[in-house]
Amino acid sequence: MKKRQTAELRVYGHLKDALLARKIAPGTQLVEQIISEKMSVSRTPIRHALKRLESEGLVKLIPNRGAFVVHPTKEEIISFFELRKELEFLTVKYGLPRVRKSDLQRLHTFLEDEQETYKQKDLLKYVELNKQFHLFLAEVSGNKFLMRYMDEMLTQSNVYLFLFDVFYHVEPGENVRFREHEEMVRAIENRDQQALLELIDLHMKHSFDDLRMEDHGYSTLESVLTE
Repeated sequence: MKKRQTAELRVYGHLKDALLARKIAPGTQLVEQIISEKMSVSRTPIRHALKRLESEGLVKLIPNRGAFVVHPTKEEIISFFELRKELEFLTVKYGLPRVRKSDLQRLHTFLEDEQETYKQKDLLKYVELNKQFHLFLAEVSGNKFLMRYMDEMLTQSNVYLFLFDVFYHVEPGENVRFREHEEMVRAIENRDQQALLELIDLHMKHSFDDLRMEDHGYSTLESVLTE
């Protein structure tokens, strides 16, 4: 059992690292036989690794066809951001009136840590901080349903950040998205609901515009597995 778990983690880690580094194109089939041959691993741990990646939204398992890197359409992503914006608006409605002074330090800590992720080019840490930042008002609201749905939306948003975001191309001093986060924090501190709603609307637009869905010059699955 331990040997299988070790093999599963090795496959999972290798494939996830390749996806986070954007070496494998969206839509690519992750062929079990190729993975088995290149990594000298049996099919069972490979299947467990693929199911784990599926649970994180990075891989889609299609019966009788196999495993594929997720490849959302532009229309799907537009629909996602439209709904996410409405949920963010609800977090303002229910969360902003309940923000206490003692809560505000968390937001400033998020900003400090976020700036560091850009310096370190740590995408994994960035997406987690970004999720926590955008969950803040939902958590403060105390509404467990709003927290659940925002958490699900932001988990899905992370998939788009992993696959398409411009994170690796943004310099800390030129980061429009980070400045928008700063402005959102100021609006929260001032309890300025209208300003915050306008900032969220703009932030969602920029977040969508920052997604690069064109070909990035990806590697083949075989070459990735032999690195």
